Formats: sequence, C-alpha cells, structure tokens
Amino acid sequence: MKLVKLSLVAALAAGAFSAANAVSLEEAIKDVDVSGMFRYRFESDRLEQGNAVSNGYNGVKENRHRFKSQINFKAALDDNFKAFVQFQYGNTKEPGFGNAETDTHSTFVVNQAYLEYTNEAYATNVLFGKMEVDSIWTDDAVGTGAKVLNNSIEGLTFAGYWFDSFNYTDDGDFNTNISLGKASLYGAAVLGDFDPFAFQVWAAYSNNWAFLYAVDASYKFAFNDMNFKIQGQYLGNSLDSDKEDRLGLENGNFYAAQIQANISAFDFQAGVVGFGDKDKTSVVVLEDKGSVIAPGEQIFYSEGSDLRGSHGENFFYFAGLGYTFAETVRLGFDYIGGKTERTGMNDIDKNEYIARVSYAYSPKLTFSGFYSYLTEDLNQQGVDDRDDQFIRLEALYKF
Repeated sequence: MKLVKLSLVAALAAGAFSAANAVSLEEAIKDVDVSGMFRYRFESDRLEQGNAVSNGYNGVKENRHRFKSQINFKAALDDNFKAFVQFQYGNTKEPGFGNAETDTHSTFVVNQAYLEYTNEAYATNVLFGKMEVDSIWTDDAVGTGAKVLNNSIEGLTFAGYWFDSFNYTDDGDFNTNISLGKASLYGAAVLGDFDPFAFQVWAAYSNNWAFLYAVDASYKFAFNDMNFKIQGQYLGNSLDSDKEDRLGLENGNFYAAQIQANISAFDFQAGVVGFGDKDKTSVVVLEDKGSVIAPGEQIFYSEGSDLRGSHGENFFYFAGLGYTFAETVRLGFDYIGGKTERTGMNDIDKNEYIARVSYAYSPKLTFSGFYSYLTEDLNQQGVDDRDDQFIRLEALYKF
C-alpha cells in the first residue's frame, strides 16, 4: 500500500474552494492510501461431446484476452470517518484470431464506494455504501448496504450486515436461474482467531428465500519443520415453503474437510466434499464458489455439481501436491474425482486433472498458469461422454 500526500493539488484547489466559502480540500482530504491491482489473463475453455465442440463451464471456446484493473483510494475525512472508493476496469470481450476485436472504449467504473465510521472506545467500525460482501456464501460479490464490525474482545470479531442489492448482472458469477442474488440479505457472524485454533459462525436470511447458516473451524500444528492445518466446514439452508412447493427446490447441505501441509519445499492437500440432493435442485452458495472448500477449476461449475444451484447429490475426494524451487517457482498437480447421482437418471462420474505453474517475479508481480482437463462419464448408452479442457495464463501485479 502506498501513501500519497495530495498537498500540491490540495493547495491549488483550496484557494478556489475558499472563495466560495466551501471546506478547503486541504482540510477535507489530508492523506490518501492508494492500492490496487492489474491483471491480464489468456483463456480458452472447450467442451467436447462426440463431434460437437462448445463453450466450456468457465468460458468460451475461442481464445480470449481478459483485462482487469482496480485502483483503491481511502481518505481520512475527519477523526472518525474515512471514505473508500474503488475504480475498476474489467474487460472480458476480446476474443482472439478471426473474431478479434480490441476494446478501446470501456472505461473505469466505481465498483465500491462507502463511508467508514470508527469508534475506538468501543472497537467498532460501521461501513455503509457499496462494498464487497465478504461472506462465506460469496467470493467477490459487491452489494449496497451496511456492516457493523466489533473487536472489543481480543481474538473475536462480531459482525452484523445488511445488503439491499448485489451486482447480480455485472459480477457474472450469480446463478441466473435461481435468483437469491436479487434478494436482500440480513445476517450476523462471529469470527474467532485464537492461534492455532480459528472458527467462523455465520447466519443470514435471504428475504423471501431462505435462512442460511454455516460453520467453519480449523486447527494448525507443527512437527519439526512440518506445518499442518486441518479444516472443516458445514453449510446449510432452510428454504421458505413456497420455494420448496412452487419451484421444486430442496434445502441445501454442504460438508467438507481437508488437511494441508507444508514440508520443506513441498506443499500438500487432501480432503472430501459432499453436497446436493438426488431428487431436487439445491443451493450451497450465492455467488461463484463462495468461500468454501471447493478445489479445482471446473468440476464445481459442471452439470449437477454447480454450488450455486443444481440437481444432484455429489461426493468428491481430492488431493494436490506442489513443489517450490528457490521460493519463486512452484509446480503443482491437483486431482478431484467423484460422482453426481440423480434419481431416475444415470450417474455422472467426474474426474478433473490440473497441472499448475507459477513464478513469483517479485513480491508484487506474479506469473501463473494452469491446464485443467475434466472428464464426465455419463453412463448412458448412445450418449457420448463429455471432456472439458480449460487453459489459463495470468500476469498479476498488486501494489
């Protein structure tokens, strides 16, 4: 994070504002924290079934260039108030080769804008405006609403939140068929960090949709030069009766557990994930893969296994191994396998294999890439199985 003093600009503007009896810019803006990121991605996602080739679960089959930039400004307005604004440029419409069209007209938009009040005597922060939700059911979704955070007890954070709307269309990672993302969300959470033990307890009500609840717990321990972390999660929801009766949905349940380890230059993870219903569609998260244990790049977006809402009872097991050379170059391989079962329909056996590479050029600049190959055995005579190949190359700079 870089500290920028706007003294020259403020001094020049202060005279003009003073002439109109307005608050001087020198007083209104003292110091501004500036941070952000720039990201470039090259992607291609091809789903093949027999002789047919279509878009994959994560994107289009044509080569695609994706650019995203965020610039954050946080300014102290008064002793207890700060303002945060995030400008974002996100362009996902630049295919390659014969369909190439370079976008030069898209502009930065205001992705977040909120006011933060801090009461140090009660260790309480109040945020209201447009901000990232930061819940266990979302990834990077932005909503309009308010949060209250309290840290009066060491190691504990108490949170209350209300969001009246979300960036349902702009985000692109909500389920367009099940519109929980269009409902208001009210809730509370308790987050504890008593190293080596940590936990999260979440509760929320999605207006006219469902009561949501979740628990996350982890424990870290070390043995000689080996570091381990064990983590478990459970998420559930109870739908409003009309959603069960009229839409044919079922209450959702999700459980997952994993162990992670770092042994010298090696890193390792393994675990299990289960969720869904054989007879009806159920929902685990509101957006993308939320913040749940869901490894892989494609399997949790696939038919019957989509965490945002799908028809199928799922059980998966996973393992991953990586090795880091000279603390800069990491090579890794991940595997996720399991089955989706649906009453009156054939089971779908699924396997995803992922090869990864990353290079930390500096603490701020990282280059990475992966190749994911997903196989779906539909176990249905006369129907071809599906294969999805997804490749991504990325350059990421954070400041």
